Amino acid sequence: MADVAELVRRARERVRAAGVGPVMWCVVLLSAGLTVLEMFEYPAQLVATTVLTVVHILCLLVLPFYPLPMSVAIAVTYVACAFLPDMSGASLFYGMWVALAAVGRYGRSRWWWLMPPLIAATRWMVAARAGIPFGDYVILLVSFFVVYAFGCAMSWRATAVQAEQDRLRYERERDRVEAMRRDARAASRIHDAVTSDLAYMAMRLDYERSRATNNEQHAALFDDLYQRTIDTLGEVRTVINMLDGNGDGDTTRTGDDIEAGSSTAASLSCASFPECVRDVLEHGDRYLAQLGFTGDSTMIDNLPECEPTDADSVIRERESAVIDLLRELYTNIAVHGEPSGEYRVVVRRDSDGLAVDQVNDIATQSLLPDKPHSGKGLPLHRARFATLGGSINTSAEDGTWILHATLPSDSSQQ
Repeated sequence: MADVAELVRRARERVRAAGVGPVMWCVVLLSAGLTVLEMFEYPAQLVATTVLTVVHILCLLVLPFYPLPMSVAIAVTYVACAFLPDMSGASLFYGMWVALAAVGRYGRSRWWWLMPPLIAATRWMVAARAGIPFGDYVILLVSFFVVYAFGCAMSWRATAVQAEQDRLRYERERDRVEAMRRDARAASRIHDAVTSDLAYMAMRLDYERSRATNNEQHAALFDDLYQRTIDTLGEVRTVINMLDGNGDGDTTRTGDDIEAGSSTAASLSCASFPECVRDVLEHGDRYLAQLGFTGDSTMIDNLPECEPTDADSVIRERESAVIDLLRELYTNIAVHGEPSGEYRVVVRRDSDGLAVDQVNDIATQSLLPDKPHSGKGLPLHRARFATLGGSINTSAEDGTWILHATLPSDSSQQ
């Protein structure tokens, strides 16, 4: 019983793979039944005719499983019966019509177009041998071409339906990818714009509460604000993980998840980009100085002031990527750097592109140990730089953190 059930299951899968529906089965069974009825109404004179008719019926029953091979077998039995000197027996028209329709439906090669005229020529030969006037069977000859055209129409309809399904599937995938890209941009924007400020607020509060030990009321207030800031920062990290498609935040994202058109900075012109960079550098120096750090930041601009850097949106995106990276670097220095050591940040712009270098001493103990760690800061920027054709390389040597980031210009990429 198990073997029979397995055979039935395989048969169903094969029929489903062939795309044969219940209508096809009804047509096949009806044609086979009518052919059997003709065998009894018009008994064959030759045994060969009977054998070929039985083979014809069996091939017709197997046709839903193997449409093209069985259609050829049906055509062969039909032609073979036509060459036998036996004018009795079943006509085999019904099976031949089904076979031609199946060839039109499933045949992909242009050679299948030869089957209708070959079958029509065979039938014309039989009728001419029997002395039947051409006008009496011309409709029959036309029917062979009609059923084949019907099968072709079914094939074209199936192709159109499949194309529509593929189009809908493509649109769904495109919408899904676009939603993932929007989430990726949102995660990057939140990380760059929110977490840095929250981390700074937490460190300032921690610093202020350490100085307010003599005032219990202020110390309690700073403690409450500090804890709320840390909790909020943790929630923001959770949101970033959700938008990044990673519930636990343990994995990082590849460069394919970032769209090159995302930007967190305003539109930058030739004159404004160096000014924006210098503003970020000055703000970062003040930010770190308030936390007790020592160091300096420099902008080296080797391009003329009239350089038309706003002529291309890709160029503006590269400049925005550099500015966003700088904001992340100052936060990383504050969290992971050693205040008693020194740091240095250098931004260069020349004909080869943009470059950022950062060096700072690594702290043995973080200034903000309670800060939730997502592991997405530099990986987000590294993926963004990679999308734009650049790179971010980092290393730690002898307690010193070194970062080198580059974004090539259009000419250097070419």
